[in-house]
Amino acid sequence: MVRAFVGGLELTVSLLESTNTEVLSAVCATIAEIATDPENLGILSDHGVVDQLAHLVSTEDEDLRANLTLAIAHCCEWGENNAKFGELNAVAPLINYMTSKNRKVLRGVCIAAYHLSKEPTNCITMHSAGVIKHVLRLVGSEDPEVQIAAASTIRNIRKLALTAEKLHFKEMYVS
Repeated sequence: MVRAFVGGLELTVSLLESTNTEVLSAVCATIAEIATDPENLGILSDHGVVDQLAHLVSTEDEDLRANLTLAIAHCCEWGENNAKFGELNAVAPLINYMTSKNRKVLRGVCIAAYHLSKEPTNCITMHSAGVIKHVLRLVGSEDPEVQIAAASTIRNIRKLALTAEKLHFKEMYVS
């Protein structure tokens, strides 16, 4: 239905240029919903949604952070968007959100960390930013989706570490 409004998705992305945090928060929430459809996500991506979302990670506004993280999480599911968030240096600042006391922010950032952790380079960045202590704490969350996202993030980072370790040992024995 959203695609029926010609230019609607492009307009939605352009609203991410607003300076009003309430508008930005509402747009991020809208993008998080719209991006659940792969075709919509492809169109949003073509209109530069990743660049716009990455630009917002420096915000201090908790409501915006909560919706921004969910928008980022859903946008990671298209093509190279996941890697692009890393290239745009959006990953480490997101990990800093894990110190928040706001449950909505913690939920969103944990889900975003899981989606971002599907990209090996992002795993390295997140590990360097200290994500492990935060996701270990969030595994004990009362929210089952947060528990799963936290555990899956740990799994993805551990899987990368094991692969690197295997390659290291292989190189030692080949030399």
